Amino acid sequence: MSDIFQEIDEDLRRDKVSALWNKYQNLVYAAVALVILGTAGVTGWRIYDGRVKEQAGAAYLSALQVTSQDPKAAIEVFAKLAQEGGPVADLARFDMARAAVLAGDKPAALDILAAMVADTKIDTPMRGAAALMGAYLALDLGKGDQANALVQPLLAEGNAYRLLALEVTGLVALGAGDTAKAREIFTQLEPLAAANDAPGQMRERVAIMLDRLAQ
Repeated sequence: MSDIFQEIDEDLRRDKVSALWNKYQNLVYAAVALVILGTAGVTGWRIYDGRVKEQAGAAYLSALQVTSQDPKAAIEVFAKLAQEGGPVADLARFDMARAAVLAGDKPAALDILAAMVADTKIDTPMRGAAALMGAYLALDLGKGDQANALVQPLLAEGNAYRLLALEVTGLVALGAGDTAKAREIFTQLEPLAAANDAPGQMRERVAIMLDRLAQ
């Protein structure tokens, strides 16, 4: 995945953005989704911090280790842990969704994440992460309306996920054929994406989109 973005940087410097987009459009956004899904465990660990580290059982840690090799088996373990409740229950739902993606069942992963967003018992930061992860999956599945609905609460000023949520709305607009709205959103994102605290590689993605929308 890092190789993809390295090539993006090189092609951007050679002013070949249009050709780049044609070549990498699916890979770029698939990579973005995987970055978010791949860091779900990290996000969860930070939120729960020492409490989770102290109480997480061997079954959970084992499932994390085998997820990429046997995602279907990992899904079963995470599902059981989620049903049992406890300090790792919500985190297990994240990783169950990630395992479902790796197993090739993106609709199931989207259902898991959407259910997390609707569950008010889950901490707000985790629900936001689930909303964003679910939105990228919805985009990948051609469900623009659902993607928009998932990220709407994240668009508020000061929300940690605001820029990525804006990017989702721009992609939804583009997918719906509303290029004027997509151009407006990505133009709004351009200076924000250049900030030091912007999500990684967002500046490059915004440049790709604006170049395409200028055609």
